Amino acid sequence: MKKTALTFAILLGCIGLYAQNYNMNLHRSGSVTYQKEVNEINEIRFQGSQPANMLINTESGTTTFPITQFDSITFNLQEEPPAGDTVYITYNGSSVNVVNPFSNSGVEVSTSGATVTVNSTMANVPYVVSGSSSNGSLTMYSSSSFYLALSSLNLTSGSTAAINLASNVSVTLALRGTSTIIDNANSALIGALQAAGSLTISGGTLNVTGNAKHGIAVEGTMTMNSGTINILGTDSDGIHGSSNLQWNGGTLTIASAGSDGLDFSGTVTIANGNLSINTTAEAQRGIKVSGLFTMSGGSLGINTSGTDSKGIKADSDLNITGGTLTIVNSGDMSKGLKVDGAINISGGTIDITASGSTVLESVEGQNVPSYCSAIKCDTDINITGGTFTITLPTTNHGGKGISADGNLTIDGATMHITTQGNGASYTVSGSTKDAYTSACLRSDGNMSILSGNLTLISSGTGGKGINVGDDDHTTSTLTLGTEGGTDDGLILNVTTSGERITVSSGGGWPGPGGGGGDYANPKGIKSRGNLTINSGTVTVNCTQNNEGGECIESKATLTINGGNIETYSKTDDPINARTNLTINGGTVYSHSDNNDGIDSNGTLFLNGGFVISNGARQPEEGFDCDNNQFKITGGTYIGTGGATSNPTQNVCTQPSLKINTQSGYAIQILKSDGTVICTYQCPTLSGGGGWPGPGGGSGLVMLFTDPQLQTGQSYTVKYNGTISGGTNWNGYYTGNVTYSGGQSTTVNVNSMVTTVSAGGGGW
Repeated sequence: MKKTALTFAILLGCIGLYAQNYNMNLHRSGSVTYQKEVNEINEIRFQGSQPANMLINTESGTTTFPITQFDSITFNLQEEPPAGDTVYITYNGSSVNVVNPFSNSGVEVSTSGATVTVNSTMANVPYVVSGSSSNGSLTMYSSSSFYLALSSLNLTSGSTAAINLASNVSVTLALRGTSTIIDNANSALIGALQAAGSLTISGGTLNVTGNAKHGIAVEGTMTMNSGTINILGTDSDGIHGSSNLQWNGGTLTIASAGSDGLDFSGTVTIANGNLSINTTAEAQRGIKVSGLFTMSGGSLGINTSGTDSKGIKADSDLNITGGTLTIVNSGDMSKGLKVDGAINISGGTIDITASGSTVLESVEGQNVPSYCSAIKCDTDINITGGTFTITLPTTNHGGKGISADGNLTIDGATMHITTQGNGASYTVSGSTKDAYTSACLRSDGNMSILSGNLTLISSGTGGKGINVGDDDHTTSTLTLGTEGGTDDGLILNVTTSGERITVSSGGGWPGPGGGGGDYANPKGIKSRGNLTINSGTVTVNCTQNNEGGECIESKATLTINGGNIETYSKTDDPINARTNLTINGGTVYSHSDNNDGIDSNGTLFLNGGFVISNGARQPEEGFDCDNNQFKITGGTYIGTGGATSNPTQNVCTQPSLKINTQSGYAIQILKSDGTVICTYQCPTLSGGGGWPGPGGGSGLVMLFTDPQLQTGQSYTVKYNGTISGGTNWNGYYTGNVTYSGGQSTTVNVNSMVTTVSAGGGGW
């Protein structure tokens, strides 16, 4: 009942306004998010339960607005000259016809050939300008605001701006039909259309060519409500503003800007409409704004091809809450978004392609790489919504998908980021060498990916899915998922396939583990500081042929508190930490064809969760703890490989079994009463060096721990049998499982680590 009443109230309002030139405006947070002429609206109705949708039916189709997307509705007269007396200025080649009903009321219109000058002391005078001249101009001085309508005007100036609104007053510009204005290349003014005050535009079409400098130059605020502006070509900026731009509706096409497409010293706000900007000059911007850039609706497309160009360059902050933003950058060192302040994105669709490459620049005697990136921010990036498609093709060497010099936070977005270009080594200076590589997500500060659906693919040499910190930011942290969050709150898929880059070669020694040298390695997820996984579904695949391709790596402490994590590495450790690796919960599957399953170069603490870790042949291990401080206090863990690190007896509180068996054997562990604790199909080992002992040939070491293992109890270990039925997850069987055949042995658990022979030797 309430919805019906509101529908009829709006319809009655529209009927009352239909015969007049009114617009209907939807507002949100002070911005116009939708505008339509009332006489173009056929029907307004509501659909669905709260929160309902409002459907606006026009001749061009039906537009649906969720009630939550606007907070007020207003009606306003279109910006047309009011009815009544009007000043008419009609160009006719080299002459002008003037009708001035206010000649005795403070309005003076003087002409010299096709040069027209207006001086007015009268407020709100309406002017209609029409006709055609190839050598004319219009200059208007006024002490008060006025209305100006261009009615199918074709005006080319032979010496100055085509239209000069020379007084610092508000001008309402109505476009009727299609008008074309062109200035002279020798003009002392900076725009084909120049306004010293504020300018509000609506209506038809205006074609502009700026030969002297800019197409349109506005010193006050420029507001676009409807209509079409085509900037056909300029010597400098397409539209240049000394203050603010408010784009509420209408179409803008900047076909070729000699400099920036839009350049405003104040703020730029895009609430609706369709904007297309093309600039080809070196070091230019599709949009240059000194103040805040805001986009809440509409469609904005930017194409730049010059070296070191920017799609949008914001000296302050950039906020996007809605709309569709498409940027194509093809110049070297270019950026899709380059923001000196903070980036805040909570909605909208963002599609950026950056195909230019990295260039080495000399800075104080050193070579410094300048990247071509999709989104680059000098401070913090906060993303809480929106849909992102970012592509860095093979021509983009070393570029970044999203890069923050400060912190990067993602909480709720959908992203698909692809980097395809190879990285490269280079000489910094003298004998100092380094390398630059691509990354889908990059931050110097802390990175938090709390929720959302992200697919990150890096196929170039040295490429990384996520890269946090560098040699100057060794304490930068990475957090995945929220504490207590669900596994579907964050879905993160990372794939890398590029090979490592040799920065400097080394000698090394023969045999497994030999090598040396300095390399820029591909990584799925890498953090220079601590890395914490709290929740979410995290899947990482690294398929490169050389070492260095870890899936998840922390150069400090790696902590897994929860989540569903699956990692696969063809050549290196899927999960690696430099100082400490702690697992408190979650479900983890980690597999390597040629290295350890899980590796801590420091200490290893297993406190909870469910983990399967598969390493390769000897000397690789299911669990590798280099510091020999391997503590187990809880959780279910299965580690298989050619060997294993031994849990540290005096710190463990939960016992484990070290089972020497054979590659590919099926293992079942039972309590003395016949209760099954574990049924597991061991993998067939690959890779490794092939050292003597278990894992060297067909031998395998399985480290198993579970809360059901207790000291002082005996257990049966079956091996070399057959498993059928049940549910299989990476070799671990649950449910209605049948184990048949094989052999068995009984083991008494009297210490924190008990060795069991189950068809394997004792290495």
